[in-house]
This record gives sequence, C-alpha cells and structure tokens, in this order.
Amino acid sequence: MSLKIKLSLFCIFEVYYITMKIDTKNIVKQSEKFALNIADQISKITVKPFCEVSFHSLEFRDRTTVKKHIDKIPKNNNPLIYILQVQSPKKLKRLIECFEDYHSENKLKAKNKDRVNLSKYNRTSSDILYVGSSTTNFKTRIKNHLGTEGTRTYSLHLCKWDNNLDYSVKISAYEVISESEEVVERFIVEILEQQFWDKLSPIFGKRSGL
Repeated sequence: MSLKIKLSLFCIFEVYYITMKIDTKNIVKQSEKFALNIADQISKITVKPFCEVSFHSLEFRDRTTVKKHIDKIPKNNNPLIYILQVQSPKKLKRLIECFEDYHSENKLKAKNKDRVNLSKYNRTSSDILYVGSSTTNFKTRIKNHLGTEGTRTYSLHLCKWDNNLDYSVKISAYEVISESEEVVERFIVEILEQQFWDKLSPIFGKRSGL
C-alpha cells in the first residue's frame, strides 16, 4: 500500500472519529433523568385487585359459552396485570403432561399455517400458569389464552391441547391506576408486570422485555 493511500485512509479515520465522538457524560446524565422520571411516575401509581373469575374447562370449549362468562368481567379503562392459575395441583400436573405431548407434535407443523403459536414453556415448578398484562382489550386476551380465538397470537390456547381434561382456571386481574390524569404508559405497566413475574415464576410466557 502506497504512502499516499495510507495517509488518505488515516485522514478518513480521523474525520470519522471526530464525527462519531460521543458525549458519554451527557448520556449518563440524561439516563439518570429518565430513570428519575420513571420512578416519579411509578410513585404516583396504585395497583389494586380488579376482579377474580374462574372458568371450568367445560365452559371454554366453544366461543358462545366463553362469551357468556367473559361478558361478566367488568369494563375497565386502566391497564391490567393478570394471573392465570390452575386450582388443583393434581390437575395441573396432568395438564402439563398434555401440553408436553401436544407441544412435541405442534413444533413439527408449518409456521403461520397449521402450527399453534404457544406461549414459551419455562418448565418451572410454580402453580401459576401465566402472568401477563393488557392495556387494550383484556377480554380478547383471555379468550386467546382459553383457546377460542385464532392460532397466530402467542398465548396458552388451553382448549387446543388440554385433551378435554376436567379442571378449573382462576384468573386474577389487578388494575394499574395513576393518581394523575395521565395515561399509564405501556413500559411502566411492564416494569410492574416484571415484579409479578419474578415473584410468581409462571410455567408459561416470557418476562416482559425491558
């Protein structure tokens, strides 16, 4: 490589370095302000029990029956954090066995065609099936988990693989309420959801990605 080419490359590197120089102290300072703002928003939030409803497996085999029970859930405009739990430890063990049998076959099916998009299987020893949150349509999300909606949304889809097992699912929902009139942002809800998730270690689902 000639000296002229080397000098040219050196000049290009110098210009690039100067252009890309970043004020890291300012980045840290801005990050601190951002974190303090989040802490301030969370300090003005209350999480309260919203509703608790149980479904027997016979009640979510078809859309019509599910709708009758889902309609009993009160209307709500605030974000919700919810927990799904099987009420019998013995039934839970059998339910997981049904899932493992189905999951092995489901993985072999074509994605976006006949495969059901199931929630991640965490293989924990918890008695909690799932922890999630909803900022829009909670009732539709529950239908996804029970299995009466489509197959594309990642959910439990219980009735698609529970092999007609006789069991009950309890759904506990908690309302995220802000003292101010501002809308609670999604990422704030996810921070709160993470705390539920870490405490309960659900068998299915992913920890909210923050």
